[in-house]
Amino acid sequence: MPRVTVNQTNFTAGEISPKCYGRVDVSRYQNGAAAMPNCVVNIHGGAERRPGTKFIAETKDSSKRSRLVPYIFNTTQAYMLEFGHLYMRVYAQSAGQVLAGGVPYEIATPYTEDMLAEMDYTQGADTMFLFHKSVPVHTLKRIGATHWALAPAPITVAPFDEIGDTFPVLLTLSEATVGFDRTATVPSSIFLPGDVGRRISYLSGIALITAFGSGTSVSVNIQNEFSLAALPANAWELLDSPQVGITPSAKSPVGQYCTLSTGTRLANPKFPDPEDPPPSDLIEIWRQQDVGKFVRINGGMVQITDFISAEEVYGVIKEELTAVVESPPSAWTLEASVWNSNAGYPCTGALFEQRLAVAGSPRYPQTVWGSRSGLFFDFTIGTNADDAFSFSLPSTGQINPILRMVTAKALMPLTYGGEYTMEGGNGEPLTPASVKANSPSVYGCNHVKPLRVGNEVLFVQRAGRKIRSLAYRIESDTYNAPDLTVLAEHITVSGITDMAYQQEPYSRLWCVRADGKMATLTLDRDEGVIAWCPQQTDGMYESCASVPNATGDEVWCIVQRNIGGQVKRYVERFDPGYYTDSGIVGTDQAGKAVWAGIGHLEGKSVAVRADRVYLGMFTVTGGQVELPRTARDVQIGLPFTNFVTLLRPEIQAGDGTSQGNAQRVHEVSVLLMETVGCKINDEELAFREFGEDVLDFAPDPFSGFKRGGLTEWSRGNETITIKQDMPYPFHLLAVVRKLTVNS
Repeated sequence: MPRVTVNQTNFTAGEISPKCYGRVDVSRYQNGAAAMPNCVVNIHGGAERRPGTKFIAETKDSSKRSRLVPYIFNTTQAYMLEFGHLYMRVYAQSAGQVLAGGVPYEIATPYTEDMLAEMDYTQGADTMFLFHKSVPVHTLKRIGATHWALAPAPITVAPFDEIGDTFPVLLTLSEATVGFDRTATVPSSIFLPGDVGRRISYLSGIALITAFGSGTSVSVNIQNEFSLAALPANAWELLDSPQVGITPSAKSPVGQYCTLSTGTRLANPKFPDPEDPPPSDLIEIWRQQDVGKFVRINGGMVQITDFISAEEVYGVIKEELTAVVESPPSAWTLEASVWNSNAGYPCTGALFEQRLAVAGSPRYPQTVWGSRSGLFFDFTIGTNADDAFSFSLPSTGQINPILRMVTAKALMPLTYGGEYTMEGGNGEPLTPASVKANSPSVYGCNHVKPLRVGNEVLFVQRAGRKIRSLAYRIESDTYNAPDLTVLAEHITVSGITDMAYQQEPYSRLWCVRADGKMATLTLDRDEGVIAWCPQQTDGMYESCASVPNATGDEVWCIVQRNIGGQVKRYVERFDPGYYTDSGIVGTDQAGKAVWAGIGHLEGKSVAVRADRVYLGMFTVTGGQVELPRTARDVQIGLPFTNFVTLLRPEIQAGDGTSQGNAQRVHEVSVLLMETVGCKINDEELAFREFGEDVLDFAPDPFSGFKRGGLTEWSRGNETITIKQDMPYPFHLLAVVRKLTVNS
């Protein structure tokens, strides 16, 4: 085969998996690379050195993990929030840590270190909603840069259901097996005569109360066997409503107070006359913990506001009743909020069509609740179009909890076992009477927050190793979720633990890996760019997030580093002007040789750029470095190396493919743009020209072709690596190889 020239014009496929090295028939093979660490691909096809990071501050407690959460009011008012163990700190966009009185501004939160990974959030205007299954829904509001308010969401009406009661006492069964004439006892008086007909539940065990003995003992019929005879406190439940008839004292109007009694009503139940004898036909059914619950009776609803006695309570009419008559047993229900410390709270939420939609509480793992239209804190369920709704996902044979929820064309609850879409039928908005739910795919997600990218939703598949793109396809009238890691599965094999999307200046997804490295995806469907590149630093990435600024989006991260044998966690920001990690910059018009302010890298070997010239590596001692000469401006930080290793070229000729045949590369020409310093197979390329006083100035960035890289004969295993190991800009546009192939 004669000498041929192979031109790789772009790197829009990024680093591809070794499993694809034989797929020379795939078009993306021609546009990929074998390795691209610490590079990023732009949508034009070039491979650039990734931005370095600017040191911002140490987290409050380096011994514990923290998490970054973006707070975005608009492009000019955005903040990065550091959530740690029971606290939150604030950072301003394109700036540093927000201080109050010279110290970091901080507020307390209910979220522990262990909760942070599962915490979810959504934001509308200046109000952020925070979700966790063990904590009531909270709202976070910014009143000023140093005045933030975090509090439980002021839910006016929460969703409620007939959920029963729990008690802080041990319950002992005489026998745990199925059968009659069993006895349930407790150490303190909690049972009431009105509990006859109700059920006791623990895990899969069920017992029906058949007779009242005393406040500490009842007879039960065990219908489903219990796993043990001693049921733990706060774990067993008293289900159903009391099986006794009750009578309301009034039916209307809404807002009117009334009593709910099991017998003859008192003349003034809220302020009874002590000389009046108590009615003799009352039955004890009410408890102090019933205050706040709702009673559905005679076509209306009453909320209990005061506990008068075990026979009578006082309440306010929330929905008008049809009559003031006794409601017989089983015709009325006692209902309580489905969000409480025992049943848990929603773990995720999203804003959709002027509603706050929340989902995924531990007791109702597949239920979605939507607030009233335009009233985010009112979950009064009804049948009108603007009423709140409660909807459980269609059964698929598995109870997979909703882990995350996101909005696009539809409301999308994502579960551990599959993805769902919820929207109104026939093009209508989502209402209590118009809910269409489908499950277009069954890949499942994990706790990493999904991100909206254009008209797609990117989510991490439940095992954490694949990222899928869920989007509506008009040609098939359904949602598809293709795998974006199919040709680069090796980059995400350790698992994805956090993600951030940078829309500008390039469409990039930054993913924190479980091994402490990072993976960057450049994604542009219109230009056919799906390019993965791995990132690494002297330490471990733990969290990332992005916020907009006036010119684009900035990506922040929390990095764990080993400084002097101690674990340190730093908040840092990727910055295109930085060519080192955890870096600082300094200026001095007079010039100086000793530069301080580097205490966060004490004892580390750092790279120094002085007056745009790389001076070499220096050790930080006493928070400073001493240079061999004076400098007016410096950039000091941890070094990192980026390189591009090319794939074997595929050449078709009369005698077949070049794969597996003897090859020799005679010359490599790299097309560079605004680049300083570069190596081809460790051969340094010249970037300075001879001339008068040329060494007195920093080298200018170069654009054009540079040549080098001669290899020996090999059987298709020659390696071409273009490397940048100095803190200089690097932008590789194309590679031209001249080679000979012999069969």
